[in-house]
Amino acid sequence: MSPIAVGWIVVGLGLILAFTGKRLFWLAVGIGGFAVGWLLSGVFFSDRIDSMGQILVGLVLGIVGALVAIKGLPIIGIALGGVLLGLLGLTLADEWSGSNTWWKLLGFVVGAAIGVFLVKGAFDVGIALVTAIGGGVLVWNGLLDALPTMTTSVSWIGPIAALIVAIVGFFSQRGAKGAAPIPG
Repeated sequence: MSPIAVGWIVVGLGLILAFTGKRLFWLAVGIGGFAVGWLLSGVFFSDRIDSMGQILVGLVLGIVGALVAIKGLPIIGIALGGVLLGLLGLTLADEWSGSNTWWKLLGFVVGAAIGVFLVKGAFDVGIALVTAIGGGVLVWNGLLDALPTMTTSVSWIGPIAALIVAIVGFFSQRGAKGAAPIPG
């Protein structure tokens, strides 16, 4: 499978995650697991794994995550917050540090810590926020693969698309029937 096709698949998964995260929690956890497998295998094994291998790693982690979420373990929501904001930290570190793997790892750890505290502090709002942000991050990363000819003059497309998806996705989840009210 070509990296361009994989990129568009990831964009689609990001949109699903951003708009359905809290309502279809098990699916959000599955997409989060896929994202972790896909992105981290690309970061740490980029010289030894192709795009199909990244998809397979992502699918395995996604299926495991979804199965755990279906079992209803509450800790998985907190872990999801950590993972999705960790991916934001990894993506930002990748943009700023280039190929330095240690900065990417640090970005992931810092983002994950913020995500854990956010979800622990306000579960319903936190899940809606981290799934919307995580969906935006997947759109950003997917566009990098789907549109490989983006030059530096239009490299802002990914971050702007991520921001729009995150904002609209969050408010879509918050306004959906059955969504918990925002506290305060």
